[in-house]
Amino acid sequence: MSKAKKYEWAIIGAGPAGMATLGILLDNNVKASDILWIDPFFKVGDFGEKWGEVSSNTTVELFLRFLSDIKSFNYVKRDQEFALDSFDRQGFTRLNEVTKSLQWVTNDLLGRVDHNQDMISDLKVFNGVWNIGGESDDYIAKKVILATGALPKSLNIHNFEVTKEIDLSIALTPSKLKQELESDDKVAVFGSSHSAMIIIRNLLEAGVNDVANFYLEPLKYAVNMGDYTLYDNSGLKGETAKWVRKNVSQNLDNRIKRYSSTQEHINNHLHKYNKVIYATGFQQRVPSAEGVDVRQYDPTTGIIAPGLFGVGIGFPQKVTDPNGNVELNVGLFKFMKDINRMLPLWMRYDI
Repeated sequence: MSKAKKYEWAIIGAGPAGMATLGILLDNNVKASDILWIDPFFKVGDFGEKWGEVSSNTTVELFLRFLSDIKSFNYVKRDQEFALDSFDRQGFTRLNEVTKSLQWVTNDLLGRVDHNQDMISDLKVFNGVWNIGGESDDYIAKKVILATGALPKSLNIHNFEVTKEIDLSIALTPSKLKQELESDDKVAVFGSSHSAMIIIRNLLEAGVNDVANFYLEPLKYAVNMGDYTLYDNSGLKGETAKWVRKNVSQNLDNRIKRYSSTQEHINNHLHKYNKVIYATGFQQRVPSAEGVDVRQYDPTTGIIAPGLFGVGIGFPQKVTDPNGNVELNVGLFKFMKDINRMLPLWMRYDI
């Protein structure tokens, strides 16, 4: 592949949002030869590399629809069966089972489009096209779609001399978390999301007997209302929701203490804990762009700048339910629906 080739589209990132973008472009009759796909690893992004032991808050049915509704994934033509294919459609699964299917799709797509293993660091417009700077090469495209993911936020409010931070990805991976813990550890967990509750469960199951949970908001549970789901993005679902109802909402396990995240509570209690985990959301992982603040985007269209767009967990879309609740739309099936809705705009929104 010549670096001088000018592509119509460049997709940066090969996690679920990046592969969905590629598949949907192909479904909309964009020529494979007009697309460049760039990622350092092509291993299904952070979804595949970091979150494999996490219990999903998406049903098996929606994962399978993601795989089958994007026709260019060729999932119906797969030459092997995956465990995911035979799971209860209304049930939930560990994400590593989904990754196996997504890796098959990735490998199939790599056989059809130009691609480079590279880390992109900067973007700029020159001669009417986007010039894309990578660690190993440079590329040119008329339009660029960033599917570059996000990094966990750390509040950094603990005393580093007293308390050690455990990385979110380790906390969500029981096999690794056990290696970070001692029998007498006391662990503070910030957050009340799906991830925070999974972490609290992981800690108890690893033998920790004193867990403090600092939270800003009360627990939320997703409720299927038929034509929509209340707290679809922010509410607890599946096996995690069942566990939390039993061990937190209805009868608080005596190994857990919960504190609203006031400065008074943090000052009075955090110093008692020798380890801390922050499950407090994500921040965008983005390259720099000359003259553009890449972190700023239109959350209704994915537009960052003319010819520059964002998708996935780094650029989630705002959605409003019938009650007026506004949430950020995160999940494979949701990414697919949002990309399908936004792509006609992107096709017309040139530099």
